[in-house]
Amino acid sequence: MATHPAETIPMLNRLLTFAVALLLLPPVALVLAGQEWFAPAPIAGAVWLPALSGILAVLAFGILLDTLTFHRTGHSLLRSQRSYLLWSGVAGTVTGTLIAYLNLFAESWFTAASATQALLVAAFSGTVLLPVILISRLWLAGLPGLVRLGTRRFALPALPPETAAILLLLLALTGLAGGTIRTDLLGWLFWLSPLLLLAALQLLWNESTVFSGLAQGDWSRILLGAISGIVVGGFALAVYRFSGGALYLDTGTWQLVAGLGVFGLLCLQIGDAVAEHWRGKPRGEVFRKKPFPIPIVTRKDQ
Repeated sequence: MATHPAETIPMLNRLLTFAVALLLLPPVALVLAGQEWFAPAPIAGAVWLPALSGILAVLAFGILLDTLTFHRTGHSLLRSQRSYLLWSGVAGTVTGTLIAYLNLFAESWFTAASATQALLVAAFSGTVLLPVILISRLWLAGLPGLVRLGTRRFALPALPPETAAILLLLLALTGLAGGTIRTDLLGWLFWLSPLLLLAALQLLWNESTVFSGLAQGDWSRILLGAISGIVVGGFALAVYRFSGGALYLDTGTWQLVAGLGVFGLLCLQIGDAVAEHWRGKPRGEVFRKKPFPIPIVTRKDQ
């Protein structure tokens, strides 16, 4: 669906604000705290060939899932939404780079790559990971039992969009700044912050988020997005390690699983933001203006 170029400006503003915030807040927090940044020391081992093996394996996995989805439902992102997947891949490149950049401060994992090489590997990996996570989520949505598992559950109280956006922004800023300084205490919030920040920006521009269905007891988007991240991300890591890739995780198994789930939700939220270009709905206002509660009627003098 074609849209006017002006309709994509809010989407680009959101993603640009998201990227700039992730780039600036960690180093600014270190400067304000009077701390210095030291580049993580790479560990011994291989990185490029295992990374390429993981990327190709994930790509093949995505093609397989898309084919299965097409045979089951007649719908296929690769066949009918190639432009969308292409732009999702571009967004995935940026997302992967940002995640690797944040890890330079959090040091949640170590590889045999230098800081520059780690950013490049993450960029190439993100180009494939984000679209495949979207394909995986669509395939999972075709499993009735799994969808029913996430619907008609307990509902969370709904907050006004303005209040929810402010709370999410505060949590995201706290995580990115405080988590950079005290990763041992706020590391969990640090890695949750990108998702919270993007969700807050979505609310500011009157868009839905991956959390929107919780007020109606619909947890399916959370469930399917998290499972997609765990399956695709876990598969990529497994192939990388099986191919001889050097990787040291400074987290436990459950923290890794939770992190992959959050990554899946972030990819799903970014995919929603990119999809706005194809929806054809005019946008641009931050917090829609509310009508005056009392109508004012004027009459011309007779």
